[in-house]
Amino acid sequence: MLRDCKAGDRFEGTVLVAEWKESPFRQKAGSFVTLTCQDKTGTMSAKIWEVQAELIGWLNQADVFYIQASVTEYKGLLDLNIDLIRPVPTEEVNIEELLPASPYSVEILEERTDSLLSLIQNPQLKCLLSRIINESEWREAYRKAPAALKVHQAYLRGLWEHSLGVAELALSISFQYPDVDRDLLITGSMLHDIGKIFEYSYERAFAFTTDGRLLGHIIMGVDLLSREISKIEGFSTDLRTKLLHIITSHHGRYEWQSPKRPKCIEAVIVHYADALEAELWQFNQAKKDNPTEEWSPYIRSLERNVYLGRGER
Repeated sequence: MLRDCKAGDRFEGTVLVAEWKESPFRQKAGSFVTLTCQDKTGTMSAKIWEVQAELIGWLNQADVFYIQASVTEYKGLLDLNIDLIRPVPTEEVNIEELLPASPYSVEILEERTDSLLSLIQNPQLKCLLSRIINESEWREAYRKAPAALKVHQAYLRGLWEHSLGVAELALSISFQYPDVDRDLLITGSMLHDIGKIFEYSYERAFAFTTDGRLLGHIIMGVDLLSREISKIEGFSTDLRTKLLHIITSHHGRYEWQSPKRPKCIEAVIVHYADALEAELWQFNQAKKDNPTEEWSPYIRSLERNVYLGRGER
Protein backbone atom coordinates (compact mmCIF):
# COMPACT_ATOMS: atom_id res chain seq x y z
CA MET A 1 0.00 0.00 0.00
CA LEU A 2 1.16 3.56 -0.68
CA ARG A 3 1.10 4.48 3.01
CA ASP A 4 3.79 1.89 3.71
CA CYS A 5 6.26 3.20 1.12
CA LYS A 6 9.69 4.44 2.18
CA ALA A 7 12.47 6.03 0.14
CA GLY A 8 14.49 3.32 -1.58
CA ASP A 9 11.62 0.80 -1.66
CA ARG A 10 10.14 -0.85 -4.70
CA PHE A 11 6.38 -0.49 -5.08
CA GLU A 12 4.28 -2.98 -6.98
CA GLY A 13 0.49 -2.89 -7.02
CA THR A 14 -2.76 -1.44 -8.33
CA VAL A 15 -3.46 2.28 -8.09
CA LEU A 16 -6.12 4.74 -9.16
CA VAL A 17 -4.73 7.57 -11.28
CA ALA A 18 -6.68 10.60 -10.05
CA GLU A 19 -4.86 13.17 -12.22
CA TRP A 20 -2.20 13.16 -14.92
CA LYS A 21 -0.41 15.65 -17.14
CA GLU A 22 2.00 15.33 -20.04
CA SER A 23 4.78 17.93 -20.11
CA PRO A 24 7.67 18.54 -22.54
CA PHE A 25 11.26 18.34 -21.37
CA ARG A 26 12.87 21.79 -21.17
CA GLN A 27 16.27 20.97 -22.57
CA LYS A 28 15.67 18.00 -24.85
CA ALA A 29 13.11 16.53 -27.17
CA GLY A 30 10.29 14.38 -25.82
CA SER A 31 7.97 14.51 -22.83
CA PHE A 32 7.27 13.01 -19.43
CA VAL A 33 4.04 12.34 -17.53
CA THR A 34 3.22 13.44 -13.99
CA LEU A 35 0.50 11.47 -12.17
CA THR A 36 -1.31 11.44 -8.85
CA CYS A 37 -1.64 7.82 -7.74
CA GLN A 38 -4.06 6.71 -5.04
CA ASP A 39 -5.11 3.68 -3.07
CA LYS A 40 -7.24 3.43 0.07
CA THR A 41 -4.27 4.38 2.28
CA GLY A 42 -3.35 7.65 0.60
CA THR A 43 -1.99 9.43 -2.46
CA MET A 44 1.46 9.91 -3.95
CA SER A 45 2.79 11.80 -6.94
CA ALA A 46 4.52 9.80 -9.65
CA LYS A 47 6.40 10.29 -12.89
CA ILE A 48 6.90 8.33 -16.06
CA TRP A 49 10.06 9.52 -17.78
CA GLU A 50 9.77 7.44 -20.95
CA VAL A 51 6.44 8.00 -22.67
CA GLN A 52 5.56 5.04 -24.90
CA ALA A 53 3.19 5.47 -27.83
CA GLU A 54 0.26 3.66 -26.16
CA LEU A 55 0.58 5.38 -22.74
CA ILE A 56 -1.45 8.52 -23.47
CA GLY A 57 -4.19 6.39 -25.00
CA TRP A 58 -4.32 4.27 -21.87
CA LEU A 59 -4.48 7.32 -19.61
CA ASN A 60 -7.31 8.79 -21.69
CA GLN A 61 -9.34 5.61 -21.54
CA ALA A 62 -8.65 4.11 -18.08
CA ASP A 63 -7.92 5.23 -14.53
CA VAL A 64 -6.88 2.03 -12.72
CA PHE A 65 -3.42 0.66 -13.43
CA TYR A 66 -0.98 -1.98 -12.26
CA ILE A 67 2.41 -0.32 -11.75
CA GLN A 68 5.95 -1.15 -10.75
CA ALA A 69 8.00 1.77 -9.48
CA SER A 70 10.91 2.88 -7.34
CA VAL A 71 10.21 5.15 -4.35
CA THR A 72 12.34 8.27 -4.20
CA GLU A 73 12.42 11.30 -1.91
CA TYR A 74 12.77 14.94 -2.94
CA LYS A 75 12.57 17.87 -0.50
CA GLY A 76 11.05 15.60 2.13
CA LEU A 77 8.29 14.25 -0.13
CA LEU A 78 8.04 10.74 -1.52
CA ASP A 79 7.63 10.19 -5.25
CA LEU A 80 7.17 7.18 -7.49
CA ASN A 81 9.31 6.68 -10.59
CA ILE A 82 7.21 4.30 -12.66
CA ASP A 83 9.03 1.90 -14.92
CA LEU A 84 6.11 -0.42 -15.76
CA ILE A 85 2.44 0.46 -16.15
CA ARG A 86 -0.55 -1.33 -17.65
CA PRO A 87 -4.34 -0.86 -17.41
CA VAL A 88 -6.36 -3.13 -15.13
CA PRO A 89 -9.50 -4.59 -16.81
CA THR A 90 -12.70 -3.10 -15.40
CA GLU A 91 -14.00 -6.48 -14.23
CA GLU A 92 -10.91 -6.90 -12.04
CA VAL A 93 -11.21 -3.51 -10.30
CA ASN A 94 -12.22 -3.45 -6.63
CA ILE A 95 -12.79 0.26 -6.03
CA GLU A 96 -12.88 -0.17 -2.22
CA GLU A 97 -9.20 -1.17 -2.38
CA LEU A 98 -8.42 2.12 -4.12
CA LEU A 99 -10.53 4.67 -2.25
CA PRO A 100 -10.36 5.31 1.51
CA ALA A 101 -13.41 4.27 3.54
CA SER A 102 -14.92 4.99 6.94
CA PRO A 103 -13.21 3.20 9.84
CA TYR A 104 -16.70 2.19 10.99
CA SER A 105 -17.99 -1.05 9.50
CA VAL A 106 -21.23 -1.20 7.55
CA GLU A 107 -22.71 -3.29 10.36
CA ILE A 108 -21.99 -0.64 13.01
CA LEU A 109 -23.33 2.17 10.84
CA GLU A 110 -26.49 0.14 10.13
CA GLU A 111 -27.02 -0.41 13.86
CA ARG A 112 -26.67 3.31 14.56
CA THR A 113 -29.07 4.10 11.70
CA ASP A 114 -31.71 1.66 12.95
CA SER A 115 -31.36 3.00 16.50
CA LEU A 116 -32.04 6.59 15.41
CA LEU A 117 -34.87 5.61 13.10
CA SER A 118 -36.56 3.69 15.92
CA LEU A 119 -36.74 6.87 18.01
CA ILE A 120 -38.92 8.73 15.51
CA GLN A 121 -42.60 8.68 16.46
CA ASN A 122 -44.06 10.98 13.79
CA PRO A 123 -45.30 8.63 11.03
CA GLN A 124 -44.76 11.15 8.23
CA LEU A 125 -41.15 11.88 9.15
CA LYS A 126 -40.45 8.21 9.81
CA CYS A 127 -41.87 7.33 6.40
CA LEU A 128 -39.84 10.03 4.64
CA LEU A 129 -36.55 9.17 6.32
CA SER A 130 -36.98 5.43 5.83
CA ARG A 131 -38.06 5.96 2.24
CA ILE A 132 -34.91 7.94 1.37
CA ILE A 133 -32.20 6.08 3.26
CA ASN A 134 -33.58 2.54 3.30
CA GLU A 135 -36.05 1.95 0.49
CA SER A 136 -35.35 4.22 -2.46
CA GLU A 137 -32.84 4.43 -5.30
CA TRP A 138 -30.82 6.75 -3.02
CA ARG A 139 -30.06 4.06 -0.41
CA GLU A 140 -26.74 2.93 -1.91
CA ALA A 141 -25.56 6.47 -2.65
CA TYR A 142 -26.34 7.62 0.91
CA ARG A 143 -24.20 4.78 2.22
CA LYS A 144 -21.34 5.32 -0.22
CA ALA A 145 -20.80 9.06 -0.76
CA PRO A 146 -18.02 10.99 1.01
CA ALA A 147 -18.94 13.78 3.42
CA ALA A 148 -16.47 16.15 1.75
CA LEU A 149 -13.61 16.13 -0.72
CA LYS A 150 -10.92 17.30 1.70
CA VAL A 151 -11.86 18.73 5.09
CA HIS A 152 -13.62 15.90 6.94
CA GLN A 153 -14.65 12.30 6.27
CA ALA A 154 -13.42 12.47 2.67
CA TYR A 155 -13.88 8.75 2.17
CA LEU A 156 -16.47 6.14 1.23
CA ARG A 157 -19.35 6.05 3.73
CA GLY A 158 -18.23 9.46 4.99
CA LEU A 159 -21.62 11.10 4.40
CA TRP A 160 -23.36 8.28 6.27
CA GLU A 161 -20.91 8.43 9.18
CA HIS A 162 -21.08 12.24 9.41
CA SER A 163 -24.89 12.33 9.23
CA LEU A 164 -25.17 9.80 12.06
CA GLY A 165 -22.67 11.77 14.14
CA VAL A 166 -24.62 14.99 13.61
CA ALA A 167 -27.91 13.30 14.55
CA GLU A 168 -26.42 11.79 17.72
CA LEU A 169 -24.85 15.09 18.79
CA ALA A 170 -28.05 17.00 18.03
CA LEU A 171 -30.09 14.49 20.02
CA SER A 172 -27.83 14.80 23.05
CA ILE A 173 -28.12 18.60 22.92
CA SER A 174 -31.91 18.41 22.67
CA PHE A 175 -32.29 16.84 26.11
CA GLN A 176 -31.40 20.23 27.61
CA TYR A 177 -34.37 21.81 25.80
CA PRO A 178 -37.68 19.99 26.35
CA ASP A 179 -39.59 21.91 23.66
CA VAL A 180 -37.42 20.62 20.81
CA ASP A 181 -39.17 18.45 18.23
CA ARG A 182 -36.79 15.49 18.34
CA ASP A 183 -38.43 13.71 15.42
CA LEU A 184 -37.81 16.73 13.22
CA LEU A 185 -34.32 17.13 14.67
CA ILE A 186 -33.26 13.55 13.90
CA THR A 187 -34.76 13.64 10.41
CA GLY A 188 -33.16 17.00 9.61
CA SER A 189 -29.79 15.83 10.92
CA MET A 190 -29.86 12.60 8.95
CA LEU A 191 -30.82 14.42 5.74
CA HIS A 192 -29.06 17.78 6.10
CA ASP A 193 -26.35 16.84 3.57
CA ILE A 194 -28.42 14.52 1.36
CA GLY A 195 -27.61 16.67 -1.69
CA LYS A 196 -24.00 15.50 -1.49
CA ILE A 197 -25.00 12.25 -3.17
CA PHE A 198 -25.34 14.43 -6.29
CA GLU A 199 -22.68 17.05 -5.51
CA TYR A 200 -19.78 14.59 -5.62
CA SER A 201 -18.75 11.79 -7.96
CA TYR A 202 -17.32 8.82 -6.08
CA GLU A 203 -17.35 5.86 -8.44
CA ARG A 204 -13.66 6.54 -9.03
CA ALA A 205 -11.59 9.45 -7.69
CA PHE A 206 -13.64 11.87 -5.58
CA ALA A 207 -14.54 15.05 -7.44
CA PHE A 208 -17.28 17.62 -7.88
CA THR A 209 -19.97 16.83 -10.43
CA THR A 210 -21.04 19.52 -12.87
CA ASP A 211 -24.38 19.85 -11.03
CA GLY A 212 -22.45 20.05 -7.77
CA ARG A 213 -20.39 22.96 -9.05
CA LEU A 214 -23.36 24.79 -10.56
CA LEU A 215 -25.97 24.16 -7.85
CA GLY A 216 -24.41 22.81 -4.66
CA HIS A 217 -25.70 20.24 -2.20
CA ILE A 218 -28.14 22.52 -0.36
CA ILE A 219 -30.21 23.29 -3.45
CA MET A 220 -30.03 19.69 -4.67
CA GLY A 221 -30.98 18.42 -1.22
CA VAL A 222 -34.04 20.68 -1.08
CA ASP A 223 -35.03 19.50 -4.56
CA LEU A 224 -34.74 15.81 -3.63
CA LEU A 225 -36.69 16.20 -0.39
CA SER A 226 -39.41 18.23 -2.08
CA ARG A 227 -39.89 15.50 -4.67
CA GLU A 228 -39.91 12.69 -2.09
CA ILE A 229 -42.31 14.56 0.21
CA SER A 230 -44.72 15.06 -2.69
CA LYS A 231 -45.01 11.26 -2.98
CA ILE A 232 -46.28 10.91 0.61
CA GLU A 233 -50.00 11.56 0.70
CA GLY A 234 -51.14 14.13 3.26
CA PHE A 235 -47.62 15.16 4.34
CA SER A 236 -47.92 18.15 6.66
CA THR A 237 -47.18 21.50 5.00
CA ASP A 238 -45.81 22.81 8.30
CA LEU A 239 -43.43 19.85 8.68
CA ARG A 240 -42.30 20.21 5.08
CA THR A 241 -41.45 23.88 5.56
CA LYS A 242 -39.55 23.27 8.80
CA LEU A 243 -37.57 20.35 7.37
CA LEU A 244 -36.62 22.27 4.24
CA HIS A 245 -35.62 25.21 6.43
CA ILE A 246 -33.20 22.94 8.34
CA ILE A 247 -31.61 21.85 5.06
CA THR A 248 -31.52 25.39 3.70
CA SER A 249 -29.99 26.94 6.83
CA HIS A 250 -27.62 24.26 8.07
CA HIS A 251 -24.45 26.14 7.02
CA GLY A 252 -25.62 28.89 9.34
CA ARG A 253 -24.28 31.98 7.59
CA TYR A 254 -24.80 33.64 4.22
CA GLU A 255 -21.04 33.83 3.64
CA TRP A 256 -20.92 30.04 4.07
CA GLN A 257 -23.38 29.66 1.17
CA SER A 258 -26.42 29.19 3.39
CA PRO A 259 -29.50 30.71 1.69
CA LYS A 260 -31.09 31.26 5.10
CA ARG A 261 -29.82 31.56 8.67
CA PRO A 262 -31.36 29.16 11.24
CA LYS A 263 -34.67 30.56 12.50
CA CYS A 264 -36.08 27.71 14.59
CA ILE A 265 -34.47 25.84 17.45
CA GLU A 266 -34.15 22.56 15.55
CA ALA A 267 -32.31 24.34 12.71
CA VAL A 268 -29.94 26.03 15.18
CA ILE A 269 -29.10 22.70 16.80
CA VAL A 270 -28.49 20.98 13.45
CA HIS A 271 -26.23 23.83 12.31
CA TYR A 272 -24.02 23.71 15.39
CA ALA A 273 -24.03 19.90 15.57
CA ASP A 274 -22.94 19.79 11.93
CA ALA A 275 -20.07 22.23 12.52
CA LEU A 276 -19.05 20.54 15.77
CA GLU A 277 -18.99 17.02 14.35
CA ALA A 278 -16.86 18.10 11.39
CA GLU A 279 -14.42 20.07 13.55
CA LEU A 280 -14.02 17.36 16.18
CA TRP A 281 -13.33 14.86 13.41
CA GLN A 282 -10.43 17.05 12.29
CA PHE A 283 -9.01 17.17 15.83
CA ASN A 284 -9.23 13.39 16.14
CA GLN A 285 -7.70 12.88 12.71
CA ALA A 286 -4.81 15.23 13.53
CA LYS A 287 -4.06 13.08 16.58
CA LYS A 288 -4.17 9.87 14.53
CA ASP A 289 -1.89 11.39 11.89
CA ASN A 290 0.64 12.66 14.46
CA PRO A 291 0.63 10.08 17.30
CA THR A 292 3.99 11.10 18.78
CA GLU A 293 3.65 14.87 18.39
CA GLU A 294 2.53 17.43 20.95
CA TRP A 295 1.21 19.80 18.28
CA SER A 296 -0.25 19.22 14.83
CA PRO A 297 1.07 20.89 11.70
CA TYR A 298 -0.91 23.96 10.65
CA ILE A 299 -4.39 22.82 9.56
CA ARG A 300 -5.69 25.20 6.93
CA SER A 301 -9.38 24.35 7.39
CA LEU A 302 -9.11 25.05 11.13
CA GLU A 303 -6.76 28.03 10.60
CA ARG A 304 -4.50 26.91 13.44
CA ASN A 305 -2.25 24.25 14.88
CA VAL A 306 -4.03 22.10 17.47
CA TYR A 307 -2.73 20.69 20.72
CA LEU A 308 -2.54 16.91 20.67
CA GLY A 309 -1.19 16.15 24.13
CA ARG A 310 2.19 14.76 25.03
CA GLY A 311 1.90 11.68 22.83
CA GLU A 312 4.02 8.55 23.15
CA ARG A 313 7.70 9.29 22.71
